[in-house]
Amino acid sequence: MNHKEDGFTLLEVLIAIVVFSFGLLGIAGMMTISVRNNHNGYLRSQANFLAENMMDRMRANPTALWSGTYTGTPSAGTAECKLASPCNYDELAAYDMEQWAQSIDLALPNGVGTISCVNNQPLPANLSSATAPSIWFPAPPYRGICTITITWNEANRTSNQDAQVLELVAQP
Repeated sequence: MNHKEDGFTLLEVLIAIVVFSFGLLGIAGMMTISVRNNHNGYLRSQANFLAENMMDRMRANPTALWSGTYTGTPSAGTAECKLASPCNYDELAAYDMEQWAQSIDLALPNGVGTISCVNNQPLPANLSSATAPSIWFPAPPYRGICTITITWNEANRTSNQDAQVLELVAQP
């Protein structure tokens, strides 16, 4: 056996471990990016769900939609609808807006939602503005377009220029 080759196998093993370590670091980096992107996709799904949820609430209360109660940025308040004292249409809309604002705050980091509705057509001819919309039931279909906008910051992003925006434009 040639003594000049003593320790050569140990050197090969050390080099293989270094190369293998760099490969594992690359895989760990890819996993980190994958987890972050997966979380960002989850946040986008939540924003989409919340926008659709509010659109469904608006469709369920067309009288308040006609009166413009759903327009604006919701804020936390004291609107409550209870079985003992039922809400009118506008109070239910205020309650919906508060619940929606709380859901956005819980589900999305720095989340804010706004609703803007534009009625493109006048009231139907058989309804006067004196009777609209407080006593309609059921209210006629809304003839305008509503834009629901939700903004939030994605994971690991703190500046406002990285804010994400979801806009849902539909006719309730």
